Order: sequence, then C-alpha cells, then structure tokens
Amino acid sequence: MQNPATPAPAAAPSKGKSAAAQAAVAGQGQGSSSHHHSAGAGADASAPTLKRKRGVFQKDLQHMMYGFGDDPNPLPETVALVEDIVVEYVTDLVHKAQNVASKRGKLLTEDFLYLIRKDLRKLHRATELLSMNEELKQARKAYRLAKVTTIMSPDGRTEAACMPSPG
Repeated sequence: MQNPATPAPAAAPSKGKSAAAQAAVAGQGQGSSSHHHSAGAGADASAPTLKRKRGVFQKDLQHMMYGFGDDPNPLPETVALVEDIVVEYVTDLVHKAQNVASKRGKLLTEDFLYLIRKDLRKLHRATELLSMNEELKQARKAYRLAKVTTIMSPDGRTEAACMPSPG
C-alpha cells in the first residue's frame, strides 16, 4: 500500500519521515503497513510502542534556531518539526552505536566518534566538546581539593588553614 499525495499538516511537506512521525503521533501509524518503507524498519517497528514526551527541547531549539538566523519566536510547528528531526537523528545514531558496541557489550563514547568519523566538522566539534568537558571535570576536581579547610583550636581560635599542595 503506497502513501498517496494526501493533504498533510503545514509542517510536514519536507520529508516522508516527518510525515510518518506525525501520523504515528496522531494515532494513524498503528498498523504495520509497508507505506513507510523509506524510513527504515527499525524506526517503524519501535514507533508505535514507544511514545516520547513532545516539546521537551522546545525552548532550547528555539534559542538554537535563533542563533542560526531564524526568527526569535519561530512558529510552534517549525520547532516541533525540528525537534522531530533532531530526536530521529539522535535515536538513529544511538541505535547504530549500540550495533557497533554489541560485540563488546558496552556502549562507549568512541562508538559515536566512529559513526561520525567521515563528517569531519562533526568529529572535530565532538572531540572539542569532549576535551572541554574533561577540562571542566579537572577544574571542578581541583576546586574541590583547593577549598580551604580551617582547623579550629579548642578555644575557638583559628590555628591553621590547610590547603593541598599543587599538583
């Protein structure tokens, strides 16, 4: 059964995947028909059983869209479409990473880096963010260790202030 050109919501004309996602949300995608064969079997098999909370990333996406040149207050339909695309991309990436890691049995950061290795822009940005995250972890650890601990004498006066040695 093929999906004829039926009237679709205003936000759906770009890709069949987003139309399929909207149909699943509207309750129309419950059957196991083959008219969404372009979206991939894994996505269709899990779509009816897994429901996600919509609008979770709405504010963040609005800010990101504005940062990339969109209107400060984009249409809710546009934000919903972008959210559908982002969630679909991340879900697909996680499933692929799980497949890569299945032999090892443990999902690692390197599995994601492996999947984006051919997209140098994404790879460089991901490694940069991972590096900054590691620097922040080290800075937080150093801050916690460097807190001044004051030792009080029995009469309530400060006897000494202890700071760990650098290193």
